[in-house]
Amino acid sequence: MPRLSAAEPDNLANIGQRGFPGRLARPIFPQAFPYVGPKQATVKSRLNHGQISGKGLPALGLTRKTRTRYPCVKRANDMQTIYKRGGPPENRGYEMIQGLTNAIKESWILKGFLGVLMMSFAVWGVGDAINPAVDPNVVIKVDQVEISTNELQRRFTSEVDKLRNAVGPDFTARDAVDLGIMENLVAQLSQQAALDMAARDMGVSIPDETLRRAVLEQDSFKDETGNFSRMMLNSVLASNNLTEQGFVDLLRSDVTRQFLLRPIATSSGAPDIMVDALFQYRAEQRIADVLYIADETVELTEEPTEEQLRSVYDENIDRFTAPESRSVEAIVIRPRDLVPEDSITDAEIQTFYDQNIDRYRTQATRTVRQIIFPTELDAQSAYDSLEGSDSLVELGERTGMGAPIDLGELKANDNLGFDLSAIFDLTQKGITEPVQSDFGWHLFEVTDLTVGSISALPVVRDDIVEFIISDRAFDEIYEATIFLEDQLAGGISMEEIAQTPGYTRIYFENVDRDGRDSNGSRLTFPVERERFLRLAFATQPGLESQLVETNDYAYILRVISITEPAPKPYALVEADVRALWEAQTRSAATQAKALELINDIGPGSDFPAIAETSSDVEFANLGPVTRFGNSLRIDNIVAARLVSPALMDLMFQANIGDVVEARVAAGYVIARLKEILPPDETDLAEVRQQVVTAVKNALADDLIAGFTQSITREFDVVLNREAVNQLTPEQ
Repeated sequence: MPRLSAAEPDNLANIGQRGFPGRLARPIFPQAFPYVGPKQATVKSRLNHGQISGKGLPALGLTRKTRTRYPCVKRANDMQTIYKRGGPPENRGYEMIQGLTNAIKESWILKGFLGVLMMSFAVWGVGDAINPAVDPNVVIKVDQVEISTNELQRRFTSEVDKLRNAVGPDFTARDAVDLGIMENLVAQLSQQAALDMAARDMGVSIPDETLRRAVLEQDSFKDETGNFSRMMLNSVLASNNLTEQGFVDLLRSDVTRQFLLRPIATSSGAPDIMVDALFQYRAEQRIADVLYIADETVELTEEPTEEQLRSVYDENIDRFTAPESRSVEAIVIRPRDLVPEDSITDAEIQTFYDQNIDRYRTQATRTVRQIIFPTELDAQSAYDSLEGSDSLVELGERTGMGAPIDLGELKANDNLGFDLSAIFDLTQKGITEPVQSDFGWHLFEVTDLTVGSISALPVVRDDIVEFIISDRAFDEIYEATIFLEDQLAGGISMEEIAQTPGYTRIYFENVDRDGRDSNGSRLTFPVERERFLRLAFATQPGLESQLVETNDYAYILRVISITEPAPKPYALVEADVRALWEAQTRSAATQAKALELINDIGPGSDFPAIAETSSDVEFANLGPVTRFGNSLRIDNIVAARLVSPALMDLMFQANIGDVVEARVAAGYVIARLKEILPPDETDLAEVRQQVVTAVKNALADDLIAGFTQSITREFDVVLNREAVNQLTPEQ
């Protein structure tokens, strides 16, 4: 792994200084993004396939130690030896062609055969041989703008991950295709490419400084101090599978499209008639008297029979089916584990301390105020008039120069436009002699001071050791991951690899997509849970996964076995089946009780009296409540147990005095509508403004969609359907 450096934001400014517009003369951020730099990716992939020789490694950044450590390099050298024995490949090809040419010259049969062959080409055409084939790396092309298959794959993977997090771990890439996610992405990318091409035609160009500011202002790239952080940038790019160059290209396109679309969005309005209707719908509230019958009030007097329990088990077999589970092992490498603390020598610590002494130095400070005089004579005269206890406050009053200017706490290297040496020459509180600057003649008063100091080596030794370990670890982990891949490729088991210091094996038996074991217990993972589980359930059994690398660790996992979904034996879930039977029985009883009561309730029925005569019925006031089950008044809290979507639908269709009933989370509610509260624009001004904003945004989206479709129709959008099909999972 390459060492990360804390880049200064000013280095972001050098974008596109050479070459044609939109291309980077060099990376926008110093030090290429880890693991995905072109040199690293090339070295890594070619090493894994034994395609580079030991002689070429120094130029690619690998040391001689690396060549002796990894067996794949030796394999590459062996291949070179084979080429030497048979002669260079290019020479053998030349000899073959030369021999064929001589044979044709000497044989009329071959000449006749080639003539027939050329006639067949003339009849059937040679388009596939002459015309360039569709670039398999380009999925969408709009004039000069191309969308790569990698970008479509990245977007699709990101959408699948989002949906899996939202709906559950069983959501697959095939499910996303069935929902139309792939086709939607193709349409979106086609429109974006058309907008990018339109921007080019219009001569829209985004200055590099604008991109630089956009990066620096991104909250996701800032550390806890609010400053730009390269480490945060690297982390965000890694989590989105983006290279540094890819991110810059996406950012440039995004800012360009915003430039085109922002005027359209800002020109949209919110028609009053639409706002009024939506405000009425959103902010109308209703009040009702309710009777609540909780499931827990039902007493079960009979025990279920075996037949009843078996019936519940069969009817709800999906609830009692164990999900697919997998037995998985992995090797985890942590940079910190690769560098033992006792490997750091005292000499290294001393050298680091000496070379970075400024990091441990506390500068002297002076708290200063000043008076500026127009001439040296005025300043000297004022200075000479000072008496023992005078301060610049008394001097300013006496000379008519007014109150002194407070400069605050200063350090010796502060740049204020004048020499600070006179201030720091004072070793105690006092007033300096006149000092000249471009502003005039100064009298400085030091009102407080601190003495500079240097932290001794024993005090900062632990910090230095930690820094050296972290710095060295980033150098070591790159070689460690290559070694891991080579060992696995050579058939070495993970148990054997784990015997090497710094390589840790983890094992999970029969873990499901939710990270639970066969007993339903939630497991603890030493790496990011969701990413590990996604990878485990996307890897074929018996095969190693791709290498996962983060700033904190790297790992490769292997799926040992798969246990398919299967119903759990009845004996193991009998207690759960009994609990479900009890819940269903109580729910049926509360519904029957509610229907019995509602038949006797009319507009004049006394709800509190009904509740008093029945111990399992509770009276409550519901509302003011909106159709969404919440209240718009801060002094009114709606009890969640008394509302449900079904009840709200019935209440907002009812007239005053109507009685409705519906199931809620843990019981049944009978409600009689008592009052309808139309929304008041004065009291609910904030709600109305929310409606106005929502309408403007919705109309802006519609206008942008129409404009984008119009632009898209202006260009020929070429879609590589074969590439899309290859990216579409079949299962």
